[in-house]
Amino acid sequence: MRTDSAPRPRGAVGRPAGPQPAKRQAILEAAVAVFLREGYTRASVDVIADEAHVSKQTVYNHFGDKQRLFLAAVEGERERVAARFTPDLTPELAGEPQIEGEPGGDGEPGGEGAADAETALVSFGHRVLQVLLDERASALRRLVISEVARHPSLRPACADGEPQQLVTYLVDLLTRRTERGELSVDDPATVARQFVALLVQQGLHQSMYGTRPLPGHEAAAICERAADLFVRAYRR
Repeated sequence: MRTDSAPRPRGAVGRPAGPQPAKRQAILEAAVAVFLREGYTRASVDVIADEAHVSKQTVYNHFGDKQRLFLAAVEGERERVAARFTPDLTPELAGEPQIEGEPGGDGEPGGEGAADAETALVSFGHRVLQVLLDERASALRRLVISEVARHPSLRPACADGEPQQLVTYLVDLLTRRTERGELSVDDPATVARQFVALLVQQGLHQSMYGTRPLPGHEAAAICERAADLFVRAYRR
């Protein structure tokens, strides 16, 4: 009879001998698919191993047990989402010209200098909503919420919030705007977290936690209201 318990390897749990990034990634991809399809309780390490085309022992060698595999899958999803939010995709943060037709872009050179703070925050907000409300990330977020009450050991999956990269990029934007005298933000890290939290909360609420697509006009309204609120609060 199959079981999800197995002897753990000696040494550090979840650290197989020698790097095996391809197998690890295959396991994580399979784990996300199985957890989303079956839920945490019903998901079987045997099935995950089958879908990843590895042995069950290989899964244990990399992650130790199902709980740690689930937490690693959630963290891997955060990293996947964060990788889509990079400076080259956010010209107002990278100091590059914006593209005509994108939120805040007028097709003229100047990047961050070509847009005022409110326009830059609106553009940032659109990127946050686009990245964080994608279908798979939303489904995994709902799964975490549904399972954590029954499995308190999964609370670390809720602990870190949204990807730190989002906050870091916004801290840079707020710091530059403050240095230029456009805004007066004494604590950019706190303000950045608050702005991202406002966007995410409103986006999740209006998309019913990612179960319905967020229409463009609703996303625009979320971003514009949030940007207006913060610029009014921190304008020099």
